[in-house]
Amino acid sequence: MRLSDPFRWVIENPGKVDAIAFGAAAAAVLLFSLGTGSIGWWTLFSVPMIAAGALCRMRPLAGVIVIGAIAVLHVLVNVPVVLGDVMTFYAMFCAIAYGPPLVHGIGLAAGMLGVLVQAGFWAIDALRSQYGGALEAMISFVGLMVIGTITIVAIWALANLQRARVRQLALTRDRAEQALREREQRTALAVADERARIAREMHDVVAHSLSVIIAQADGGRFVASQKPEKAAEVLGTIGETGRAALADMRSLLGVLRQEDETSFGPQPGPEMLPELTGRVSAAGLPVELEVDGALDDLPQALGLSLFRLVQEALTNVLKHAGPGSTAAVRIHRGTQELTVEVLDDGQGTDPSSDGQGHGLTGMQERMAVFGGTLQAGPLPSRGFRVRAVVPLTGSLAPHLDRSSHPPTSAHHFPGEPR
Repeated sequence: MRLSDPFRWVIENPGKVDAIAFGAAAAAVLLFSLGTGSIGWWTLFSVPMIAAGALCRMRPLAGVIVIGAIAVLHVLVNVPVVLGDVMTFYAMFCAIAYGPPLVHGIGLAAGMLGVLVQAGFWAIDALRSQYGGALEAMISFVGLMVIGTITIVAIWALANLQRARVRQLALTRDRAEQALREREQRTALAVADERARIAREMHDVVAHSLSVIIAQADGGRFVASQKPEKAAEVLGTIGETGRAALADMRSLLGVLRQEDETSFGPQPGPEMLPELTGRVSAAGLPVELEVDGALDDLPQALGLSLFRLVQEALTNVLKHAGPGSTAAVRIHRGTQELTVEVLDDGQGTDPSSDGQGHGLTGMQERMAVFGGTLQAGPLPSRGFRVRAVVPLTGSLAPHLDRSSHPPTSAHHFPGEPR
């Protein structure tokens, strides 16, 4: 147990602490009276008044009623002062400091009533005394009322200070809890955003690599039957594609496992587009790559998104364009914007597709991050086109801020299955 644990328990369990403290004090008074043989009215009233102090903080109204009733009762039986009378001040303090406004008022009224009862008792006692009279009675009454009122006002001021402190502590605790909730919400949003990004990466890697492998395997069966010597080349392409996909998967899994010190190679970028198109061409889809303008100075995030967009678009061509199709990738780097087009001359829309894939959605999200737009759909005559336009003014800044480029709506042509 840490050293701070007992103090924390004391703070978090005020009812139990009061029960132990005032119960022990009441027991000590009772044992003292029994030991000295002075048990009587003084003990009979003091012990329950002290024990009732355990109610004051947690149930201030009950504490005021119990202690106030016992205080009035012992005066009625001609016992003006007992040790337990000090608890009347504590009960009033707790009623003002911890009670609601109604209990606050009741505690203050009970305190003034106690002062009035004591002043009245001693005034009547002065009248009855053979050495007293009306003047002595008035002096006793006024003096006790003044002293009692000053005492009540002092206790009221201290209780209000404690009330303000309790409110400030509650406000500080609420602010800390709110800050914790907001931090947890920000963390959850960041985690959801990162998971969405990784899901897009996983989709791009798996879908593209499997499409290439399936296309190679389908073609490999024909090659093996017609030209067995070419089968090794097909199997080599399948192996290279699988190894590249495995490397990308290990990199993504390293992010998920938070392996900060582990690196499985650089992220793909525009410089790897020739390798990508070559791999797709080897899978049986001839691809023409045209790049107009320099791409090596693009920010890493934009370069990665450019690569993934072309990869996903070519993957869709492999899956949906049909046999005998060709594709073209055209990238134009202007002064104000970057334009990427991926076209094919295939069947356009695959009738067997249910249109529920996430490829186009992932492309749209990638471009929206940079304030870009995406258009995708079948061409009027034959084939399919994916066209993305990204403004370069903000994307060339050292740090890309997603909030600085609000996502724009993507426009899709009719019949979007991919």
